[in-house]
Amino acid sequence: MTKDVDASRPAGLVYDAWRGVLFATSRTLQIAEPDLIAKAGFPLTWLDVLAQLYDAADDGLRMQELEQRSLFTRSGLTRLVDRIESAGLVRREAVAGDRRGVRVVLTPEGRRRHDAAFADHNKFIEREFGRRLTEAQLQAVAEALATFWHDDEAAAKG
Repeated sequence: MTKDVDASRPAGLVYDAWRGVLFATSRTLQIAEPDLIAKAGFPLTWLDVLAQLYDAADDGLRMQELEQRSLFTRSGLTRLVDRIESAGLVRREAVAGDRRGVRVVLTPEGRRRHDAAFADHNKFIEREFGRRLTEAQLQAVAEALATFWHDDEAAAKG
């Protein structure tokens, strides 16, 4: 007896790879968020904003640049930055020559909190994500998916 193929359920290598990316991300982030909140006192959305600013030049990013680079939050970014600013981790600065232009910049406290949170979060990801794959699998996944984030970096730079 052969099993009927359900056309509504995609099959194939591309779908299996995509599904693996989604499940790996979802399952890891479901446990990473509470860990980050317990250790750093803020959620992944904050770490994302802090990391984008950390990776930017010292003069920060305009809100639209931050929105483009953000991994977790696009809508509601202004309110998110408001909360992070209230915590003293970022500040807004006027853009010279642009009356409406505003940049978001890390404060020294924001840099310190980013560094501490990122170090802990990285150890967590190594443990929870890395333990499921061999060194060779990690290398293959890193190489296979590098174009996604390298393309984003190249686009962000210009």
